[in-house]
Amino acid sequence: MRKLFLFLFLAGFSLLVSSCSSVPGTKAPIHSSVPQAINSNGTSTTSPINMPSSSINNMQNQNQNQQESALERQAKEVMQRIYFKVNSASITNINKWGIQQNPSEVLDKIASFLIDHSEINIVIEGNCDERGTDAYNLALGQQRADAAKNYLILKGVSADRIQTLSNGKSKPVDSQNNEYAWAKNRNDEFVSIIKK
Repeated sequence: MRKLFLFLFLAGFSLLVSSCSSVPGTKAPIHSSVPQAINSNGTSTTSPINMPSSSINNMQNQNQNQQESALERQAKEVMQRIYFKVNSASITNINKWGIQQNPSEVLDKIASFLIDHSEINIVIEGNCDERGTDAYNLALGQQRADAAKNYLILKGVSADRIQTLSNGKSKPVDSQNNEYAWAKNRNDEFVSIIKK
């Protein structure tokens, strides 16, 4: 029984090995992106790929979505908040209450990015801390958004690509009631909008 099993195993193995070997002198076909057909006279011709237009559109949409996602990620990296001093809409350096920033440097990067990417518009949202009346903070938030808009326009960004709005004190970054929280809440936030 053992000899019969060994004989069948070797016969099967030999058959398997011989069926996998290639004929000497032949080469494996080279795959190309264009399929080839053989004419009746034995010559090869190339033929176009017949894909449904819906498949092509899906591939194009998928590629466009990937490009937009990459662009959105870049925009988020560049569009950093800028911060303001108490009761001020001036674009000046800050080094107080845990915030150390040169808003001009941030705005220069945003301007450069917008000039390089004309398919992006932005909304600048001016924000304030919780102190002061609603009316005062809405006006101050608008002044802060307008200050950033004017800076970007001076750097070469078209005014029609920039919208501004004021949130006043309605969108705090930090809801605590202390100087550190208030310093974080006095800001302009930049929201990118990709034109379709």
